[in-house]
Amino acid sequence: MIKLIVSDLDGTLLLGHRTIRPEDRQALHDAIGRGVDVAFASGRMRPEIAKVMETVGITAHCISQNGAYVHAAGGELIRHHAFERELIVELSQAAAGLPFLTLLAGPDRYMTERWSEHAQRLAPRLMAPFEAVEGLRERLGRDLVCGKISFMGDVGRLREFQQTLLARYGEAVDAYISDIDCLDVMPKGSSKGSGLLALLEKLNIRPEETACFGDAFNDLSMFAVTPHSFAMASSHPDVQARASCTVPYISEAVRWIDGYNAGAVASAGNR
Repeated sequence: MIKLIVSDLDGTLLLGHRTIRPEDRQALHDAIGRGVDVAFASGRMRPEIAKVMETVGITAHCISQNGAYVHAAGGELIRHHAFERELIVELSQAAAGLPFLTLLAGPDRYMTERWSEHAQRLAPRLMAPFEAVEGLRERLGRDLVCGKISFMGDVGRLREFQQTLLARYGEAVDAYISDIDCLDVMPKGSSKGSGLLALLEKLNIRPEETACFGDAFNDLSMFAVTPHSFAMASSHPDVQARASCTVPYISEAVRWIDGYNAGAVASAGNR
C-alpha cells in the first residue's frame, strides 16, 4: 500500500511557478480522502510551501529548502541542517564577477548582498520576503542562518559554474540544477532524499509505502528512496531515466497509486 505521497512544487504541482491545475488539486484531495498522507518537498522555504497548502486547501508535511528543514504537518520540526560559517561566507562570494544573482535562503526569507535588476525580476516568483541585507557577509553563520544558496542565471553558464564549485567544494557541498535558471548548492548530505528519510522515520512509513513526484535534478535523491517515483513528462530526459514512471501530470500519478492500492487491498482479501 502507498501510504504517503511526496510532491515537488515548481514544474510538478506548480506550473509557471504559480498555477495549479484543478485536476491535480482534486487528485490530492481524493488521495487524502482515501487515507493517503501528503508531503510537499521543494527548494522553496516553508512559508512559501504553506501558501501552496492554503491554495490547495490541505495540510501537508513539509520538506523545505531541498531538505534543509523537515516539518511534520502539525508544525513539529523534525530536522534542520545549515552551512558552517566559513563555508557559506566563501560560497556567498563564489560568483563574484560572474553574471549570476546570488540568493541565500534563511529560515523564512531570501537574502542577497545588494539589490539589482536581476533581483527585481526574480522577486515576483518568490512567495516569501526577499531583501538586500546590509553587512550580509559578516552576519552569515552568526545571526543569519543559511540552509541553501542558489545562483540564478543562464543555465549553460550555471552548468559550467556547477563543475567549478564541485571541483573546489565537492567534499562539503552538493550542487544541482533545480530550475531552468537556478543552481542550488546545499551542505553535503542535505537533500530532499535525506529529508524524506527523516520524515519516513518519524511517520513510521517504509520507503516502499511511499510515492514521490518530481521534475528536476534536486528530486533524484527522493527517487532513490522509493521504488515508486514519477517524473513529469516535461522534465529533462536524464531525470525521467531515473524515475520508475513518467506522467504528464500529478493527477495521472495519483490514478496509478489508486490502482496500486486497490490491487493491494484485493490481494490481501484473497489471502
